[in-house]
Amino acid sequence: MEDEDETLANSIKANLYSDSPLSAKCCIFRVPEVLRRSYENVYEPDIVAIGPFHRGKKILQPMENVKRWYLESHLKSMNINILSLIKGIKELEKDARECYQEPIELNQRDFIEMMIIDGFFLIQLFRKEADFDLRSKDDPIFNMACMHKYLYHDLLLLENQLPWFILETLFNLIKPNDHKNFSLIELVLNFFRTYFSMTNRYETRFRMDIENLHILDLIRHVLVSSYSDADHTSTSIDKAVEDKPDLIPCVTRLLGTGVIFTKGSPDSMMNIEFENGIFVVPPLSIHETTEPLFRNLIAFEQCYHSCDNKITSYAILMDSLINTSRDVEYLSEQGIIDNWLSAEDASHFFNRLYINTFVTDFYYAKLCKRVNSYYKTKWHRWKATLMRDYFRTPWTIISILAACLLLALVVLHTFYTIKLYYSYNFHRIPHK
Repeated sequence: MEDEDETLANSIKANLYSDSPLSAKCCIFRVPEVLRRSYENVYEPDIVAIGPFHRGKKILQPMENVKRWYLESHLKSMNINILSLIKGIKELEKDARECYQEPIELNQRDFIEMMIIDGFFLIQLFRKEADFDLRSKDDPIFNMACMHKYLYHDLLLLENQLPWFILETLFNLIKPNDHKNFSLIELVLNFFRTYFSMTNRYETRFRMDIENLHILDLIRHVLVSSYSDADHTSTSIDKAVEDKPDLIPCVTRLLGTGVIFTKGSPDSMMNIEFENGIFVVPPLSIHETTEPLFRNLIAFEQCYHSCDNKITSYAILMDSLINTSRDVEYLSEQGIIDNWLSAEDASHFFNRLYINTFVTDFYYAKLCKRVNSYYKTKWHRWKATLMRDYFRTPWTIISILAACLLLALVVLHTFYTIKLYYSYNFHRIPHK
């Protein structure tokens, strides 16, 4: 019996892990199943696999030929020695493997080849977007109108990323001296700005020297750079007992208390403000690729250990404001939402965006407190009712003023009539 127990103990020890199965450097994850279910299409690539997670899928094979053609044509035109690329990436292989959530079942040769082919494809794609002269007439990506739409979707998927240091290493190895002095960050943002207007106005606020993990992380850095940290101090869940923020009423209900919604600056999409009954909300464009972008950003925040919850906080706040299509329609009328979907679909987009997520820090806590304080003040509701029922149009205002004037005249007429009556009777009474 003791021998069996010792055998079991040795077996358990033999199957233990001395190191964590998840490296601290991990930043490219498989989207958790709890987030993926029912929304598989927003996490899966349509035409191109970048990195190992979707490599080899049959539906993505046509683009493998394009990637290899991009590499061959660039090596030929610039006379680059591919051995230098192999040596440069070989030194980074271990670090690159640790960026992925799970062990990559590729030998060294195949892994390095994948890094070079995929990395070269991305760099060439971004360079061609910035320089029309680099494009050829037989390039399917720039000759087919639909290709960019698919690429905008695929290149911002959490599972479809390359480590940023791989891209940067390749870029520095092949960077031509005469290429307009664009940095890799500038090339990436230039590519996405044609479709995502949210990435094209942050040059003055975004730190170009910030360390990025991959392309999706870069886009996130651009978006969250618009936060005004002084006003949007986070509230930690650790303080939930004493200081848990409440969510706010939707747009339609807030309008009932006289809240005014105005369009904010497009330069800071997430810098939402509320003061003295005025809600300032920067514009947001909603189209087919908006949901995949936000869902992958939220998935990244949920998985990466050094990532705060700013994008998730934004999703929660917008979900609070938007409950129904009426809320979407009103914000669209104010120019706050540029909606390319139906009002019903747009409202559903917000209502289900952050389902099954966990927020440790809510970045709009102070704003929500101000909104709820304003909403719960009865005077604001009474004033809004008065303005809605009696001062809606110029004609009702004129009618009310005329009625008030007529009432005042009647009161004055009555007053003077009474005064004259008593004055007349006073003079008729004989005085002793």
